[in-house]
Amino acid sequence: MSWAAHELENFWLIKHLGMRVSYLGLLLGAMAPDFLTKIPVYGVDFAGIVLKADNPAQFHRGMPGFGFTSSIMAGLVVAVFIYLVTRRNRAWFWGTFIGYSAHAITDALDSAGTMLFWPFYNGNIAVGMWAYSAEQGKFGDAIAYFSSLGFLMDTGVLLLVIVFAWRVLSNEYFMTVVRPTDPAWDFLERRLRMNRRVQLAVYRSFFLYGATRIFAWLAIVHGVEGSQWDLSWGGPYWVEPFEPW
Repeated sequence: MSWAAHELENFWLIKHLGMRVSYLGLLLGAMAPDFLTKIPVYGVDFAGIVLKADNPAQFHRGMPGFGFTSSIMAGLVVAVFIYLVTRRNRAWFWGTFIGYSAHAITDALDSAGTMLFWPFYNGNIAVGMWAYSAEQGKFGDAIAYFSSLGFLMDTGVLLLVIVFAWRVLSNEYFMTVVRPTDPAWDFLERRLRMNRRVQLAVYRSFFLYGATRIFAWLAIVHGVEGSQWDLSWGGPYWVEPFEPW
């Protein structure tokens, strides 16, 4: 899994796809795979009721479980639904599908991988670059991710946007490319009185969220917690090797 790339990669994608996709669709697609499945992975205690998966990896990425939600086919199903809801808006269809697929492909880089080609192939595609460590809990997962090659995923995407796609963050790009592609921005202006300056701030906020999340967690993990680096393939070494369910 990634801690910031899902927000940041949308800016790299919009730079290359331009007016063919909706940025809001990309954002929705990037968030959708974890929308209903992430809470039981880390666990939550609400009024004494504990909701937590016994096997977080299986629940999140496998079968039986919700592993099929991290697949290209699931992205297509969600994109078709959005296409119908938005009255056949192609920019929303492609944005949702591409954002969803990018999320599934990015998550395939860890040791658990994703059911990328479900239902045609029900095994997990896993590159194994860093250890899937959700069973460590949210804080433990962050420590493992930002101590291993996983942090290179987020940092690498951040650098790609800053170096090669920085224009997508400009006022001009938002007003001439991002906003005209998607009628949802006009809806927000008419119905919610969200003026264009606020819309630009909302658009940029996801980049700022992703970037600050990287630096904040690096400071916590290595400055406050004093965690050791382990940049070996499949690290960090203190996370139990992933066992297929």
